[in-house]
Amino acid sequence: MSDRKIDQISAVRKLCHQLCFSSCVEEKRRGDHELLLKMRPHWSELKKEEQFSRINQGEIIPFDISLPLPARDERKGSDEGVHLFWERFNCQHCGRCCFAPGAGLLLEKDDFEKIANRVGKKRLKTLCKHDKVLDVWILKQPCPFYDSKNSRCEIYEIRPATCTKYPLHPPLKEMPYHLAVDAFCPAARQLAKDTLGWWIVCENHWAQLLCRSSQNKPDRSSLKIG
Repeated sequence: MSDRKIDQISAVRKLCHQLCFSSCVEEKRRGDHELLLKMRPHWSELKKEEQFSRINQGEIIPFDISLPLPARDERKGSDEGVHLFWERFNCQHCGRCCFAPGAGLLLEKDDFEKIANRVGKKRLKTLCKHDKVLDVWILKQPCPFYDSKNSRCEIYEIRPATCTKYPLHPPLKEMPYHLAVDAFCPAARQLAKDTLGWWIVCENHWAQLLCRSSQNKPDRSSLKIG
Protein backbone atom coordinates (compact mmCIF):
# COMPACT_ATOMS: atom_id res chain seq x y z
CA MET A 1 0.00 0.00 0.00
CA SER A 2 1.39 3.40 -0.99
CA ASP A 3 2.21 6.08 1.59
CA ARG A 4 -0.41 8.32 -0.01
CA LYS A 5 -3.09 5.66 0.45
CA ILE A 6 -2.06 5.09 4.06
CA ASP A 7 -2.23 8.83 4.75
CA GLN A 8 -5.66 9.01 3.14
CA ILE A 9 -6.99 6.16 5.25
CA SER A 10 -5.54 7.71 8.42
CA ALA A 11 -7.17 11.05 7.58
CA VAL A 12 -10.54 9.38 7.00
CA ARG A 13 -10.35 7.50 10.31
CA LYS A 14 -9.53 10.72 12.12
CA LEU A 15 -12.43 12.51 10.45
CA CYS A 16 -14.74 9.62 11.27
CA HIS A 17 -13.73 9.88 14.93
CA GLN A 18 -14.45 13.61 14.91
CA LEU A 19 -17.83 13.37 13.19
CA CYS A 20 -19.25 10.00 14.15
CA PHE A 21 -18.09 8.98 17.62
CA SER A 22 -21.56 9.45 19.14
CA SER A 23 -23.70 8.03 16.33
CA CYS A 24 -21.21 5.19 15.91
CA VAL A 25 -21.78 4.02 19.48
CA GLU A 26 -25.56 4.20 19.17
CA GLU A 27 -25.56 2.26 15.89
CA LYS A 28 -23.59 -0.54 17.53
CA ARG A 29 -25.73 -0.51 20.65
CA ARG A 30 -28.83 -0.85 18.44
CA GLY A 31 -27.30 -3.70 16.47
CA ASP A 32 -27.26 -1.91 13.11
CA HIS A 33 -24.26 -4.02 12.10
CA GLU A 34 -26.48 -7.09 11.73
CA LEU A 35 -28.17 -5.70 8.61
CA LEU A 36 -24.82 -4.85 7.05
CA LEU A 37 -23.49 -8.33 7.80
CA LYS A 38 -26.51 -9.91 6.10
CA MET A 39 -25.72 -7.85 3.03
CA ARG A 40 -22.10 -9.03 3.11
CA PRO A 41 -22.08 -12.56 4.62
CA HIS A 42 -18.64 -13.30 3.16
CA TRP A 43 -17.21 -10.48 5.30
CA SER A 44 -18.52 -12.11 8.46
CA GLU A 45 -17.09 -15.56 7.77
CA LEU A 46 -13.71 -14.37 6.56
CA LYS A 47 -13.25 -12.02 9.50
CA LYS A 48 -14.23 -14.67 12.04
CA GLU A 49 -11.85 -17.29 10.75
CA GLU A 50 -8.95 -14.88 10.44
CA GLN A 51 -9.46 -12.76 13.53
CA PHE A 52 -10.62 -15.37 16.05
CA SER A 53 -7.36 -17.23 15.52
CA ARG A 54 -5.41 -14.02 16.06
CA ILE A 55 -7.41 -13.06 19.17
CA ASN A 56 -6.88 -16.49 20.74
CA GLN A 57 -3.11 -15.99 20.65
CA GLY A 58 -3.50 -13.45 23.45
CA GLU A 59 -3.50 -16.30 25.95
CA ILE A 60 0.18 -16.98 25.30
CA ILE A 61 1.51 -13.92 23.44
CA PRO A 62 1.34 -10.43 25.02
CA PHE A 63 -0.34 -7.89 22.76
CA ASP A 64 -3.25 -5.45 22.71
CA ILE A 65 -6.42 -5.65 20.61
CA SER A 66 -8.17 -2.65 19.08
CA LEU A 67 -11.93 -2.64 19.52
CA PRO A 68 -14.52 -1.05 17.20
CA LEU A 69 -15.32 1.57 19.82
CA PRO A 70 -14.16 5.20 19.81
CA ALA A 71 -11.43 6.14 22.26
CA ARG A 72 -11.95 8.97 24.71
CA ASP A 73 -10.48 12.36 23.82
CA GLU A 74 -10.66 15.90 25.22
CA ARG A 75 -14.21 16.53 23.99
CA LYS A 76 -17.16 16.46 26.35
CA GLY A 77 -19.16 13.27 25.93
CA SER A 78 -16.36 11.44 24.14
CA ASP A 79 -16.44 8.66 26.72
CA GLU A 80 -19.52 7.01 25.17
CA GLY A 81 -17.35 4.28 23.69
CA VAL A 82 -15.91 3.56 27.14
CA HIS A 83 -19.42 3.38 28.60
CA LEU A 84 -20.53 0.85 25.99
CA PHE A 85 -17.38 -1.16 26.63
CA TRP A 86 -18.21 -1.53 30.32
CA GLU A 87 -21.83 -2.34 29.46
CA ARG A 88 -20.68 -5.32 27.41
CA PHE A 89 -17.55 -6.38 29.30
CA ASN A 90 -18.19 -9.42 31.50
CA CYS A 91 -15.32 -10.08 33.91
CA GLN A 92 -14.76 -13.82 34.40
CA HIS A 93 -13.13 -13.31 37.82
CA CYS A 94 -10.24 -15.53 36.76
CA GLY A 95 -7.66 -13.36 38.53
CA ARG A 96 -5.16 -13.64 35.68
CA CYS A 97 -4.59 -9.89 35.73
CA CYS A 98 -3.75 -10.15 39.45
CA PHE A 99 -1.54 -13.21 39.72
CA ALA A 100 0.33 -12.95 36.43
CA PRO A 101 4.07 -12.30 36.86
CA GLY A 102 5.14 -8.90 35.61
CA ALA A 103 7.17 -5.76 36.14
CA GLY A 104 4.74 -4.52 38.75
CA LEU A 105 1.89 -2.07 39.12
CA LEU A 106 2.68 1.61 39.47
CA LEU A 107 0.75 3.17 42.34
CA GLU A 108 -0.48 6.72 42.02
CA LYS A 109 0.06 8.83 45.13
CA ASP A 110 -3.63 8.58 46.05
CA ASP A 111 -3.55 4.81 45.52
CA PHE A 112 -0.56 4.43 47.83
CA GLU A 113 -2.15 6.52 50.58
CA LYS A 114 -5.51 4.71 50.43
CA ILE A 115 -3.94 1.27 50.57
CA ALA A 116 -1.48 2.36 53.28
CA ASN A 117 -4.38 3.54 55.43
CA ARG A 118 -5.90 0.07 55.11
CA VAL A 119 -2.89 -2.20 55.56
CA GLY A 120 -0.31 0.10 57.11
CA LYS A 121 2.44 2.05 55.36
CA LYS A 122 5.22 -0.16 56.70
CA ARG A 123 3.63 -3.35 55.37
CA LEU A 124 2.77 -1.77 52.03
CA LYS A 125 6.37 -0.70 51.47
CA THR A 126 7.52 -4.30 51.96
CA LEU A 127 5.10 -5.30 49.19
CA CYS A 128 6.41 -2.65 46.82
CA LYS A 129 9.64 -1.53 45.26
CA HIS A 130 10.56 2.13 45.05
CA ASP A 131 11.54 3.65 41.72
CA LYS A 132 14.02 6.37 42.65
CA VAL A 133 14.01 7.91 39.18
CA LEU A 134 10.23 8.36 39.03
CA ASP A 135 9.90 8.61 42.82
CA VAL A 136 6.95 6.23 42.84
CA TRP A 137 6.08 2.98 44.54
CA ILE A 138 5.48 -0.08 42.36
CA LEU A 139 3.40 -2.94 43.72
CA LYS A 140 5.11 -6.26 43.12
CA GLN A 141 3.50 -8.94 41.00
CA PRO A 142 1.87 -11.37 41.42
CA CYS A 143 -0.34 -9.00 43.38
CA PRO A 144 0.00 -9.66 47.12
CA PHE A 145 -3.62 -8.62 47.66
CA TYR A 146 -5.08 -11.30 45.41
CA ASP A 147 -6.71 -14.11 47.39
CA SER A 148 -6.24 -17.05 45.03
CA LYS A 149 -8.10 -19.46 47.30
CA ASN A 150 -11.31 -17.43 47.13
CA SER A 151 -10.58 -15.75 43.78
CA ARG A 152 -11.04 -12.24 45.07
CA CYS A 153 -9.21 -8.98 45.68
CA GLU A 154 -8.64 -8.19 49.35
CA ILE A 155 -8.66 -4.43 48.70
CA TYR A 156 -11.21 -4.33 45.88
CA GLU A 157 -13.00 -1.20 47.16
CA ILE A 158 -9.74 0.79 47.14
CA ARG A 159 -7.89 -1.03 44.35
CA PRO A 160 -5.46 1.09 42.30
CA ALA A 161 -6.78 3.24 39.46
CA THR A 162 -4.99 1.04 36.92
CA CYS A 163 -6.99 -1.94 38.16
CA THR A 164 -10.31 -0.12 37.80
CA LYS A 165 -9.53 0.52 34.12
CA TYR A 166 -8.25 -2.95 33.26
CA PRO A 167 -8.33 -4.49 30.67
CA LEU A 168 -8.44 -1.13 28.87
CA HIS A 169 -5.04 -0.01 27.59
CA PRO A 170 -4.00 3.14 25.69
CA PRO A 171 -4.99 3.06 21.99
CA LEU A 172 -2.58 1.38 19.62
CA LYS A 173 -0.32 3.63 17.57
CA GLU A 174 -1.75 2.30 14.32
CA MET A 175 -5.35 2.63 15.57
CA PRO A 176 -5.26 5.80 17.70
CA TYR A 177 -8.99 6.50 17.59
CA HIS A 178 -10.15 3.16 19.00
CA LEU A 179 -10.19 1.61 22.44
CA ALA A 180 -7.62 -1.10 23.04
CA VAL A 181 -7.64 -4.00 25.50
CA ASP A 182 -5.09 -6.43 26.88
CA ALA A 183 -5.43 -9.69 24.96
CA PHE A 184 -4.18 -11.57 28.03
CA CYS A 185 -7.60 -11.05 29.63
CA PRO A 186 -10.00 -13.86 28.58
CA ALA A 187 -13.05 -11.63 29.01
CA ALA A 188 -11.44 -9.00 26.77
CA ARG A 189 -10.74 -11.65 24.13
CA GLN A 190 -14.36 -12.76 24.28
CA LEU A 191 -15.60 -9.20 23.91
CA ALA A 192 -13.29 -8.69 20.92
CA LYS A 193 -14.93 -11.73 19.32
CA ASP A 194 -18.46 -10.68 20.25
CA THR A 195 -17.97 -7.20 18.78
CA LEU A 196 -16.03 -8.24 15.71
CA GLY A 197 -19.07 -7.56 13.53
CA TRP A 198 -19.13 -3.95 14.74
CA TRP A 199 -16.12 -3.22 12.55
CA ILE A 200 -18.41 -3.32 9.52
CA VAL A 201 -20.13 -0.18 10.85
CA CYS A 202 -16.73 1.53 11.03
CA GLU A 203 -15.83 0.35 7.54
CA ASN A 204 -19.16 1.58 6.23
CA HIS A 205 -18.50 5.03 7.68
CA TRP A 206 -14.96 5.08 6.31
CA ALA A 207 -16.17 4.13 2.83
CA GLN A 208 -18.81 6.86 2.85
CA LEU A 209 -16.28 9.42 4.07
CA LEU A 210 -13.80 8.41 1.38
CA CYS A 211 -16.52 8.92 -1.18
CA ARG A 212 -17.48 12.29 0.27
CA SER A 213 -13.87 13.42 0.65
CA SER A 214 -13.31 12.82 -3.05
CA GLN A 215 -16.05 15.42 -3.54
CA ASN A 216 -14.62 17.59 -0.72
CA LYS A 217 -17.87 17.29 1.22
CA PRO A 218 -17.23 15.41 4.50
CA ASP A 219 -20.69 15.96 5.97
CA ARG A 220 -22.23 14.33 9.06
CA SER A 221 -25.54 13.95 7.22
CA SER A 222 -23.89 11.60 4.73
CA LEU A 223 -23.02 9.08 7.41
CA LYS A 224 -26.33 7.26 7.61
CA ILE A 225 -26.36 3.51 7.28
CA GLY A 226 -28.74 1.86 4.89
